[in-house]
Amino acid sequence: MPQKFNCDTLSKTSIIYILFILLSFVFGCSGLKPSKSHTVSIDLHDNILERVKAREKEIQNLKGIAKIRVFDKNGNYSFKEIIIVERPSSLRMETLGFFGQPFFYLVAKDDHLSILSVKENRLYRGEANSKNLSLLLPFYLQSNDLFSVLLSKTPLIAYSETDARFMMEKNQYLIKLEQKETNSRQMIWVDSSDFVVLRSEAYNSMGNLVFLIQFDNYKTVNSTLFPLSTDISLPLTSTKIHIDYSELEVNTSLSHDTFHLHTPPGTEVVDLD
Repeated sequence: MPQKFNCDTLSKTSIIYILFILLSFVFGCSGLKPSKSHTVSIDLHDNILERVKAREKEIQNLKGIAKIRVFDKNGNYSFKEIIIVERPSSLRMETLGFFGQPFFYLVAKDDHLSILSVKENRLYRGEANSKNLSLLLPFYLQSNDLFSVLLSKTPLIAYSETDARFMMEKNQYLIKLEQKETNSRQMIWVDSSDFVVLRSEAYNSMGNLVFLIQFDNYKTVNSTLFPLSTDISLPLTSTKIHIDYSELEVNTSLSHDTFHLHTPPGTEVVDLD
């Protein structure tokens, strides 16, 4: 019989790795004053946003090895991670030990979440929803944002108005999204030559910066531009995450059981639900 979940059953090491994975889900919304620029027409800035979305849709999946660094109130952590993501919502992450052997697994697919701690010989499973995620962290999380960021796509707020400006000195577009009802805003900096997102900031109704995402070091991988470095800042939780890929494949063939987690016999099952 699966035992009921208790936060105390998680070791400190497990929580550190879950912290990175789950913090990547957190994003909210609001504004920023643009630099000297030129206003563009409504037709043009709508087209810019559509060009950005079209480019992002080119990336269907990725498989890579990345160095992850997490900075939060409790300290700094660094570890090596195998990351596999496939649209629309499939994810596999394997945390590697000193000798390159995985000791911590996370698999999410079709709204189901499985986390295997090899050291504890324990499998945590349940729905990949805000309720389960909040059992591990003291706030609710938006799960779809993780897939967006890992696939080099910025999460977008629900917006009712858009605006765009061309910043000639930087050769970039600055897109502004605004939701009048909630007074939340988002600013997105886009390279004007290839329409890749360089930076994204979102503010909530109180004017607080909720997230800042920067994509950097774009390289052509399998004929597709992809950022090898990603920085995520979550000021409300005093957390920063840096992802650096050392190996990367984009739009590659994935095996049928990539997002199925095989557990060894005798593994203790902890029910998150």
